[in-house]
Amino acid sequence: MYKVLIVDDEYYFRQALKISLPWSELGFQIAGEAKNGAEALEQMTELEPDVVLVDMNMPIMDGLEFIHKAKERGQTTKFLVLSGHSEFVYARQAVQLGVVNYVLKPINEEELQSSLLDIKELIRTERLGKLELDDLRRRASEGLSVLKEQVLNGWLQGKAISRAPSERGRLNDLGIKLEGLHYRVIVVDLDSSDERNLEEGMRIRQAKLQEIAQKDMQSAFQCAGCYDHDARLVLIIGTSDGSFNRLETICERIRLYVQDNLDCTVTIGLGNSYDKFESVSVSYKEALIALKHRFVWGGNKVFAHSQVAESGIKVGLFSVDKRSSLLMHMRSGQPAGTTEWLSTFFHDTRVKSATMEMLLLAGIEIVSTCLEFLSEAPQTLEDVFLNTTQPDMIQHVQRMKTFNELEDWIRVLVLKTMDHVHSRKPNRAVKVIEAVKTYISGHYGNDELRIEDIAKSVHMNYNHLCFVFKKETTFTINDYLTEIRMTKAKELFDQGEKVIQDVANRVGYADANYFSKCFKKYMGITPSKYVNQSR
Repeated sequence: MYKVLIVDDEYYFRQALKISLPWSELGFQIAGEAKNGAEALEQMTELEPDVVLVDMNMPIMDGLEFIHKAKERGQTTKFLVLSGHSEFVYARQAVQLGVVNYVLKPINEEELQSSLLDIKELIRTERLGKLELDDLRRRASEGLSVLKEQVLNGWLQGKAISRAPSERGRLNDLGIKLEGLHYRVIVVDLDSSDERNLEEGMRIRQAKLQEIAQKDMQSAFQCAGCYDHDARLVLIIGTSDGSFNRLETICERIRLYVQDNLDCTVTIGLGNSYDKFESVSVSYKEALIALKHRFVWGGNKVFAHSQVAESGIKVGLFSVDKRSSLLMHMRSGQPAGTTEWLSTFFHDTRVKSATMEMLLLAGIEIVSTCLEFLSEAPQTLEDVFLNTTQPDMIQHVQRMKTFNELEDWIRVLVLKTMDHVHSRKPNRAVKVIEAVKTYISGHYGNDELRIEDIAKSVHMNYNHLCFVFKKETTFTINDYLTEIRMTKAKELFDQGEKVIQDVANRVGYADANYFSKCFKKYMGITPSKYVNQSR
């Protein structure tokens, strides 16, 4: 609906106008009315009408003055003048002010309706055009932004850049002005903060971080920024005289601003200075090396490559004796003793000031010890983390950002592994589950097999059996029975069986159509397609 404001000093004329047309059917609604231009001007900001029907001859402020003042305020409203024959000259002046049209009094309803529909189409066309223009601008801006990111990331990877004038012009168009300077690269990375980095708000923080960091850097240096392939903010800065004296002060200021205003912290790594543009990639790698010291010393700091000396022991931290000792504690099933062992190990490791690489290697070796412990059960990591999204363990360790993060994660892994294994040692429930699985294995081909029959076979109440089976396995008896039947059906198809009805009957389905639905739901493909693909 388009909003209409009626401005006329005659009360009865305004009331008649409001009922003279089927406003809603035409796509309009009367938003307000005023008896003179001054009163209408006060209402314009609040009502924001799309169309104003305005009389020319009114007290206090006439129609022409009202339209003029509304235009001065930048109003995009469309004005339709209501004018008597004696005011025709004023109507022409109003048209010169940008009024869309005028209708002579007494009002001809058809003429007024036609003018309103013309205005409605004009507004729609203008708004559609504005949306298309805004969309074009947005896409152009996004395209330039993506292109800029690609160019800058190419520099970080050491890709050569052409010195041709056309290429320099292209860089200027992208807002990159870093030619003929001394160069240095800075990497700014958000520190881990529990679930916050997984929220939608992370992208907002990244945008604010880039805006803050670039603005601060540009106060002292030429600067171009982008995000690398690991979502770290990278700033390539340049100076004509090779002086970067204020750089660490600015980095510290950025760190403190983020800490105080963005509900997160950052760690900043600084590469060394080079006088050749081709060395930007070298400085970037140095900044990443400096950033890695967060692992040992913690985040929310600024590390300069030139000031970070390679230190720490480079011998193995997780000896054979330590491996045997940890296994013994895990086998004992006593969480307190295992927790104490882990605390002592990580404390001693900190005292030794081991390198980041050695710390990561120790973490990987502890994961390996967990796998060895599980193989004795026998269990797997998939069993421990059933129904959860668990990443590749080795890669997960290698992505750790701090030593504290590694220690906390290792402790949870070890204790959860112990709890899983020791809580599943043979008991009455486990024996019942095994008996159920054995019974199903021998009777899955019976299309009249019921859970009541299974419950009788293990001498247990129907409801209690369903509860125990779900508690111990995390899935229902029907789910398990379906899985067995689908697995057996797949085996039969793989062995050359082609008749779907025969396979359905052999795995416990009298209805081939229902079997086909179950097979597709389980396998993601119909039996007929599976058979055709297997030929």
